[in-house]
Amino acid sequence: ELDAEVVAHLRRCGVSEATERLLGACSVGLEALTLCSAAELVDLAGISQDEAEKVVAGSSRAKAAAAADDPFGDDGGDGTLKKDEVTTIMGYPPDGFQCGCLEVIVHPELDLLAMAPTGSGKTAVALMAILQAFRRGKKAVYTSPIKALSNQKYAEFKAWFSKRGMASAGVALLTGDIKIRSPPGVKHELIICTSEILRNKLVKNPHEPPPQPPPAAAAAGGAEPAPPAKSTSERSASEGTSMRDLDLDNLGVVVSDEIHYINDSERGTVWEETLIHLPPAVQMVALSATLHQPEHFLAWIGRARGRPGKIVKRTDRHVPLHVGGVERRGGQFLQFFGTHAPRKRGDAAAGAFQAERYDMLCAELQEPERPSAAASGAAAAARFERANEKEALRTERQGGKGG
Repeated sequence: ELDAEVVAHLRRCGVSEATERLLGACSVGLEALTLCSAAELVDLAGISQDEAEKVVAGSSRAKAAAAADDPFGDDGGDGTLKKDEVTTIMGYPPDGFQCGCLEVIVHPELDLLAMAPTGSGKTAVALMAILQAFRRGKKAVYTSPIKALSNQKYAEFKAWFSKRGMASAGVALLTGDIKIRSPPGVKHELIICTSEILRNKLVKNPHEPPPQPPPAAAAAGGAEPAPPAKSTSERSASEGTSMRDLDLDNLGVVVSDEIHYINDSERGTVWEETLIHLPPAVQMVALSATLHQPEHFLAWIGRARGRPGKIVKRTDRHVPLHVGGVERRGGQFLQFFGTHAPRKRGDAAAGAFQAERYDMLCAELQEPERPSAAASGAAAAARFERANEKEALRTERQGGKGG
């Protein structure tokens, strides 16, 4: 049976059915077929020179079309992602905050701390960092603090790549209880995992030893030739270390979402160890909506990793935030601060704090609830009625014994 992909490719090349049968009988895969020259095809299948040249020309057209359809391929320039390319890939132009992040991401020697409120475009920043890593021919890792968020991002990125026909990009998911690998043969890979998974990989991954000098150079220097370097598996067996983690090979960027979890008293060490063990050549893109003293945090990252970084902030909030409480008597929500336009009459303007409402709500929490007079009277009547019922039952029992 002939390979369906090979047959479809040969038909696009415009060769005869006899050539299809001859090449199909050779059991050559499509990838190997596209690498053959005309002379090799003639020797391989005994086809004519004209037919072989048609196959070579068709293979060249297919490669050119694939390169044009790959938005992550080399653009022939300096390998940096441009604003117009981001607009084309994402389907909308990046805003000022995202453009500021892109200006940092295109420099692989810089780390980025992107701070913006919820719903303000941080996922687009992560996507730009991933695309830039793909453009450099590198792998990307996206980490989140919880499994549910990792599962959500896996579905989002997989659907996003598939919707845009980006067959060269694969998405993997690693959360401990779920392991979904990218399809074999993908050119670009995004690994989505929890923060603990990445920390464990970095801590357990053995570091490569410094390269040994070649034997000829050692002999010229008067020293004995150095023994041949051991492979990773040989070093692991002799030194008792684990095998090198291939997920970390050719890693270009790590996008760490919700980086403010580093302040968590129980899990914060996960992010600390990740930053410390992350190789200096790998770019770090940290995302957060709420992080106390980000300048101090970025300075600590610079000391821990030995590389500079920049902060890009945005303060305008797209998702409305209304802060208040429920009053005790009326049971209505009273807003004392809001980031957007007032919800109802009596609310202050956006960004204004209503101290009198805040004090009133706090006073209700500090004072015990006092029942109204009507409620007190109803409760007293109910107690009196229950007492009468108990007395009637007691009298009935006593009367029954006396009979």
